[in-house]
Amino acid sequence: MAAMGILFVSLVGMQEVTATDEYETTMLTSDMRAVIEAVHLCFAATVTPEGRPNLSPKGTIGVWDDTHLYFFDIASPGTRANLERSPWMELNVVEQLSRRGYRFFGRTELHSEGSAVYGEAMRRVYGDAPPTYPTTAVVLLAVERAAPLLSPAYWRVADETALREIWRVRREEQDKNFEAHLALVGPVRVAGSAATAKSRP
Repeated sequence: MAAMGILFVSLVGMQEVTATDEYETTMLTSDMRAVIEAVHLCFAATVTPEGRPNLSPKGTIGVWDDTHLYFFDIASPGTRANLERSPWMELNVVEQLSRRGYRFFGRTELHSEGSAVYGEAMRRVYGDAPPTYPTTAVVLLAVERAAPLLSPAYWRVADETALREIWRVRREEQDKNFEAHLALVGPVRVAGSAATAKSRP
């Protein structure tokens, strides 16, 4: 592990870890799993055919097993096209109140309907219920490298608990400000959506 970096106290075992450490093992730790399960949102970085960066949010990220992550391709034609050309991807996951998380890098596989991975992913998310959204493919990431992401805010607080309290108050204020904005301009509605159609007289 790297010798340099800002020290922070992990939630697991109160162990000091450096902010620049990269874990050579591909095993996903309990803390990584906890952050992913708490957030259920990641940002996926791929490269376009022109060599330009592409960043896309994914709201279905989950842990597949000890060495793999996955998410659904629900409305991601750009991400899918990029991965079909080059399978390498990095995912970033950050818990907002704790201002920390992880980055995961590795090679992906796309699994379409009819494959064993696709079927298992549907079962894990929906059980016996029909899918809520049409899913083109399941993206499976084999984690080859992982590293912690840590906000510089840790330089100025005692620990993670203190930082969460600070950001809990800030988050409430930010939510109030955005609610006021929506009250002024009106909420976004998607034309043609099922919910919009139901609300029509």
